[in-house]
Amino acid sequence: MKFCEESINQFLEELGSDLSAPGGGSVAGLIAALSSALNSMVYSLTVGKKAYMVLDDSEKESINKFQKECREFTNRSLELMEEDRDNFLKLMDCYKLPKESEEEKEKRSLAIKENTIKSMQAPLILARESLEFYENLNMMAKYGNKMLLSDLAISAILLHSAIESSIVNVKVNLNGLRNEEFFEKIHNEMQGIMEKSIQEKNAITEAVNNVIYPN
Repeated sequence: MKFCEESINQFLEELGSDLSAPGGGSVAGLIAALSSALNSMVYSLTVGKKAYMVLDDSEKESINKFQKECREFTNRSLELMEEDRDNFLKLMDCYKLPKESEEEKEKRSLAIKENTIKSMQAPLILARESLEFYENLNMMAKYGNKMLLSDLAISAILLHSAIESSIVNVKVNLNGLRNEEFFEKIHNEMQGIMEKSIQEKNAITEAVNNVIYPN
């Protein structure tokens, strides 16, 4: 059964158990989905309302486009959540391969390396795509229902949490790949994503706080 088909209680029970998955990677995907679903609520209570109806056609078209992309990102996050679990379990299976002969050891090492790279892909993609999703949040920061600004801020906080969590999951795999040519490139990319995410999250939350809780 896919995680997204489970009840919240069932997922939490599995998360807190001794099962190999779900784990941190799955949680990162779920957090990203929660962020986008919450932002989707802001869209749902904005589109068609009085403030929306007075906008020009180009603004409405842009909002509608971003609303569709918001829903798509929720589904995309859940897909990456499942992909992370599948890749992690395959990696764990590699550690169970026989290692008696030199040939077996070589085969096992190669399998671990290949699946470590694969295990890094889902959180890496999630971090990249989550950073891009700030553009979607900024659309609602500009046009969204002002009664839902607190929800928008929480969406930004969750999105940053998903990014930070994803980066941790990239690092735990990337650490074993320090001799690979792509190591430094991904390392630097992760630093850049984190810095940009902090800036974006702070910009949204500070703007919201200035409205809902001014000094």
